[in-house]
Amino acid sequence: MLKRIFYFIAFCSLTWVSCTKENNAPPIDLHPEFYPLNTGTVIIYDVDSTAYSNFTGTNVNFRFQIKDSVADTFTDLTGETIYRIERYKKNAGSTIWTIQQVIARNKTIRAAEEFINNQRFVRLVFPPAIGTIWNGNSKNNSGKQDYIIEDNILPLTVNTLDFDSTVTVKEIDEFNLLREDLILKTYAKNVGLVQTTVRAIDKNISTGVITNGAIYSYKIVSFK
Repeated sequence: MLKRIFYFIAFCSLTWVSCTKENNAPPIDLHPEFYPLNTGTVIIYDVDSTAYSNFTGTNVNFRFQIKDSVADTFTDLTGETIYRIERYKKNAGSTIWTIQQVIARNKTIRAAEEFINNQRFVRLVFPPAIGTIWNGNSKNNSGKQDYIIEDNILPLTVNTLDFDSTVTVKEIDEFNLLREDLILKTYAKNVGLVQTTVRAIDKNISTGVITNGAIYSYKIVSFK
């Protein structure tokens, strides 16, 4: 009987210590500020794009600006707050912004999502730790696509803007002798997306020369 009482007291003591440690443990910083969503935010990007054509055998460069404006919010059927982003385009030398599309973004405790071109993508996960892998297409029907966080949180300068904390997500990285597909997106703390790099090109198998496709980049120039 004494043994049973001793074991019971010991078990209760261990449970109390465990619960005390858990309650006193510092909260985990999930770094949700890498994907901020605030009504009224406006970000402008410089876009540099080169299109290659195997039909004409030429390439053409395009430069313009994109403006993402967080215009409003609404609540979906699940009760989630969704942010409505209006995307505008302005050609080089012009002062006129023309609306291009409407994008929806939302954020949960563990993930950031974007609904664009009738597809939902999981753009970022929290905390954004180096080496973290997830299926960016888990909310659409495009087939599994592993996204991976490339580096630790690092400082970065884009154009003339300095960011002390950024993370880079590699969404696609597929290379062979005939084809290159690469998508990198970089997010800065308290700003969001600051840089995108895309390579989607076909190559001559003998020379490696680009024959078709596009290479383009988005780089932030201002935000408020």
